[in-house]
Amino acid sequence: MSVSVSQAFLSLQAILFMASVTSPTQRLPSQPAKVVVLIHGAGGGGWEWDKWIPTFKKEGWVCLNYDLIPNTKGIAKTEFADYANQVKNWVKPHQPCRLVMIGASMGGILALKASEDLHPDALVLVNSVGPKGFGHPKASSYPSVIEWSKGTLKETRDSMPDSDESTIQFAFKHWRDESGRVLNTISNGVSVVPPICPLLVVLGAKDTDVPNAVGRAMAKQFMGDLKVYRGMSHVGPLLGTRAPEVALDTLTWLNKHVR
Repeated sequence: MSVSVSQAFLSLQAILFMASVTSPTQRLPSQPAKVVVLIHGAGGGGWEWDKWIPTFKKEGWVCLNYDLIPNTKGIAKTEFADYANQVKNWVKPHQPCRLVMIGASMGGILALKASEDLHPDALVLVNSVGPKGFGHPKASSYPSVIEWSKGTLKETRDSMPDSDESTIQFAFKHWRDESGRVLNTISNGVSVVPPICPLLVVLGAKDTDVPNAVGRAMAKQFMGDLKVYRGMSHVGPLLGTRAPEVALDTLTWLNKHVR
């Protein structure tokens, strides 16, 4: 029996329609990017996360480990809000995304503050200074510019007892000056909205810059998880010889909480 041209055309249309309905590429929406914001501490830079980034990139995370920079008036006039706004601006080009924010020391309080607007899927605080009500590691009045770039190699080595020599040498050459206004604001207490996302607090047991009690209090108050590493200094989780281990542990925790 012969088939007309019109019948053949209609049959072809039906086949194409069914293919479009059943094709997995058509039915399943693309997954949003996995973005992790890595916020460094005072006087440092994005390089502080160099030992973490390979672990995260291996599992497909987009790593934003930019340097915090002074405002146009210079480092002496740079405010805490300038840094917090920078963090928020890093994320904007990647939204919507599955977002994780990880901050170390000063970066921790910046992560907490920026999360009020960014609403991340998870937060990780590494030897973080505390917000208002949790105390400050060394409450004092800082000069307008803290000249950490002029520190000695001995001072760097003393602050990194659990790091290898090559990392110590690199850090010594890359410390930068910091804004006293930023640290004075933190010292006076930064108010934050308690996070509602999963939270992990990472502590180095031998941190002499931020008392472990601050991190423990945040973990309890914000109903977060706590991981303490024996023998680690303030910068040890990022710059110590065991930093890749901490990164992997953190990623394992995130895989359980960020879907």
